[in-house]
Amino acid sequence: MSGPAITVKDVWRGVLPEGTELLAGGGGLERRVEWACALRTRPPAFDAVKGGEIAFVPVRSIKLIDERLDLAQVMTSFAEKGGVALAVLGDVSAESIDIADRLVMPLLRLPDSQHIADAHHACVRFILDQRTLLHERAQELQTTLMQMALSGAGTATIVDRIAGITSLVALWLDEQGAVSHGAGGGVETLLPAVAEARGALRRWGDTITVLAADPPVREFDLRSTGKLMLSSPIPGRHGVSGYIAVIGRDAELDQLARLAVARAASACAIELDRERAVSETRDRLEGEFIESLLSGTYSSDEAAAERAERLGVDLRQPFAVITVRGGKQVDPGFEETALRAVRNLVAHRDAGALVAGRGGAVCAVLLLGDGGDAATARLAEAIRVECTRVTGDITTSLGMGRAHHGAAGVRASFREAEQALAMGRRVLGPGRSVSFADLGLHRLLFAMAEHQELADFYQDTVGTLVAYDVRTSGGLMATLDGFFACHGSPTETAQRMHLHRNTVLYRLRRIEEIGHLRLDDPATRLNLHLCLRIRDVLDAGAQRPRREETRAAS
Repeated sequence: MSGPAITVKDVWRGVLPEGTELLAGGGGLERRVEWACALRTRPPAFDAVKGGEIAFVPVRSIKLIDERLDLAQVMTSFAEKGGVALAVLGDVSAESIDIADRLVMPLLRLPDSQHIADAHHACVRFILDQRTLLHERAQELQTTLMQMALSGAGTATIVDRIAGITSLVALWLDEQGAVSHGAGGGVETLLPAVAEARGALRRWGDTITVLAADPPVREFDLRSTGKLMLSSPIPGRHGVSGYIAVIGRDAELDQLARLAVARAASACAIELDRERAVSETRDRLEGEFIESLLSGTYSSDEAAAERAERLGVDLRQPFAVITVRGGKQVDPGFEETALRAVRNLVAHRDAGALVAGRGGAVCAVLLLGDGGDAATARLAEAIRVECTRVTGDITTSLGMGRAHHGAAGVRASFREAEQALAMGRRVLGPGRSVSFADLGLHRLLFAMAEHQELADFYQDTVGTLVAYDVRTSGGLMATLDGFFACHGSPTETAQRMHLHRNTVLYRLRRIEEIGHLRLDDPATRLNLHLCLRIRDVLDAGAQRPRREETRAAS
C-alpha cells in the first residue's frame, strides 16, 4: 500500500499564511504534493522536478532568469514536468489565471507581507512532519480496520468505527450511491443532500481506476447543508462495489479523515470479497443439494435433513416448492437474472428458503412459517412480480406445489409446482402464479397422467374429433370447449368464438356425426368435458419431457 497522501488543499489549510488566496485551478486542490521547491534566480528555474511539487514563486524574480519569461510560461513549463501547484508572491496576470484553470493547477497568491523563503521552508517542514504523523496514523488505521475485515466484523461495523475515529457522520453507499448504512449524529438529516450528490458520485466512480491497495478520495459539495462529503470507492471485481464516505465541514475533513475513508474502503473491499466468496459457495452448495433432492440421488433422508439444516432450512417443517419460468422453455439469461432476484428477495424478507437455478428456471423450497399457506402464497406472488420486473419478461409464470415434509417431499412438491405452472399457462395464460392446490379436477387427472388408461379413454372418446381437426383445421374441439363453457348455449358459444350461430350448429352436428356421439346425453357430456380437461393435462405433461431432455443434453 502506498504512503499517505498530502494534497494541495492540505498545504493551503495547514501551512500557508492566513490571507492566502486561491486565484484559479481549484479543480486540482485534491492533487498530491510530494515536495516543495522555490524559483531560482538563474537557469534552470527549479531544481530537478520529479513530479508532485508545489513551487513558491516571487513573480518579480522571473525576469531575473530571462527577460522574455513571464509567470504563464513558468507555469506551463512547471506543469509539463509534473508540478501540481504554484504559490506566488506579487501581481498575477489574467493570462496566468486562465492558464491555471486550463492546467487544473491551483494558483495561490501569498499575502504581500509574506517572505517567499519563509513560506517555502515552512512548507517543507510541514510535508516532512505530516509524512511521519500520517504514516503512523495510517499504520494504526490499517491494522485496526484490516483486523476487523479479516475477522468478518461486517461492512456496517467498519463504518461505525470510522464514525468513532473521525467524530464525523460516516456512510456506506452501494454502487448506485444509495445509503446502505450510516453512523454518527444527525445522519438522517443529511440523507436528502447525499441523494442529490448520487449522480456526481456515480459519474466519478465510472471514470476512475480503482486499486484495492490505494483507492482515491474526493470531496463532493453537499450545498444544501454547508458541508462536504469525502468519499472513496470500494474496489470490486468488476469496478466499484460501493463507497465509504464521511461528512463534515471543510475544516473538519483533515488528513485523518482522508486516511480513514481510504483505509476503510480497502478494508470493506476485503470484507465484501469475503462475503461474496461465502455467498458463492453457499449458492453452489444450495444448487447441488436441491438437484440431489429433485433427482433423488441423496444417500438417506437423515443425511439430507442434516445437510439442509446446515444451509438454514429444516425439512422436518412444512414447506412448499415453487418454480418460476419465463416465456422461453430454456433461457439461461432469465435463470441468471431471476435467480439473483429471488435470492435477494427471500434474504430481504428473512424467509427460510433454498434457492437454485434449474433448466432455465428458478426453483425454491420455501418454509411455510407462522403465516401458513396464505403467507407463502403471498411470498410466491411477490417473487413472480420481482422476477417479471428484473427480467422484463411479462410472461413470467410461477407454479407452487402443496405443503410437504422431508427430503422426498421436495421432489413431490416440485413435480406439483411444475404441473401447476404448466396447467396455469395452459388454462389461465402466462404471467400468473398458480398453486397446485387450486387446480381442482386437474389435480385428480394429473395424478392419473402416468396411467395409460387415461390416454386410452381420451383417444377412444374424442380421437376421431382430434384427427379431424388435425386434418381439416375444423375447430371441432375448440367449439366443444366453448359449448361447455357457455353451458350448452349455441348462441352464447357463437358470441364467445366470434362465429355465426349457424356455423356453431353445423360444427355441433359434425361432432355428433364424426364422433358417433349424442350431445343431449348427460353421460356423453360428462365424458367429453373430462376429455377437454384430460387434454390440458396431457399437453402440459408433454412439455416436461422436452425440458428434461434439453437439460440432460446441456
